[in-house]
Amino acid sequence: MSNQYLYLKLLLRNILLLDLDEYALTDTREHGLVCNFLGMKLASVFQPVLRPDGKVVGREALLRAGLREHGELTPDGAFEKAEQANRLVQFDRLVRIIHLMNHASSFAEYELLFLNVHSHLLGSVSDHGRTFERILHFYSVPTTHVVIEIKDTANADEAALADAVSNYRSLGYCIAVDDFGVAHSSLERVLKLKPDIVKLDGALIQAAGHSRSAADSLGQLVKRFHKAGIQVAVKGIETDRQMEVARSSGADLLQGFHLARPVFVAATRGQLCRGERLAA
Repeated sequence: MSNQYLYLKLLLRNILLLDLDEYALTDTREHGLVCNFLGMKLASVFQPVLRPDGKVVGREALLRAGLREHGELTPDGAFEKAEQANRLVQFDRLVRIIHLMNHASSFAEYELLFLNVHSHLLGSVSDHGRTFERILHFYSVPTTHVVIEIKDTANADEAALADAVSNYRSLGYCIAVDDFGVAHSSLERVLKLKPDIVKLDGALIQAAGHSRSAADSLGQLVKRFHKAGIQVAVKGIETDRQMEVARSSGADLLQGFHLARPVFVAATRGQLCRGERLAA
């Protein structure tokens, strides 16, 4: 066991109260680094986020969780299980660490790492991002290379949300509002937060792929966010037509199964996603 790994274990125990031995951290050929928590096997998959020209600018880390007796769990189901056990904060920290460790060992240093934050933690955790910052420093990852994704929800405590965004931003993290465009979305609420990026819900590009008026509305929405100095990511792209509409809208970033599916780090070595092949 290397001195570097021993130092990481000590750092995680002292800062995040996480013991890697307790969670059976294992490096696997198929899934990269995995661990166990509350009987769940946890692993990371990553989906590229691309510019319209096909250049990968970053990857969104997504959780894969499974129970031996019940099979695969959705990420929401895994977080719900941790919350029911009153271990949500610990679980969230462990998931972020697994994502970071897998990302740092597999992808280019310049790439952004997109990380989702559980909405229930925004109002219950103080000093957002500072403890995680020390772990980032261990891997020489600047906070400016990490994008914190926060869902646009109607029942969010706006004061707590604004405070969390302010804390993250003061430390250099980028902020993205996710899933904008569903029924509960509020343009005014998002503009008040002034995120760096807004990720549009996949329903918008699906509608725009079938309707000229919906495509025009998508373009106008992109212009509205650009006017406020906010980049726009179109996600949920599943067809050539949707990709064409997304590019025509003026969106800054693209994401979806048509470009690349979420994969384990072991599957990314030496491979190009569709968007990268198109740009080559």
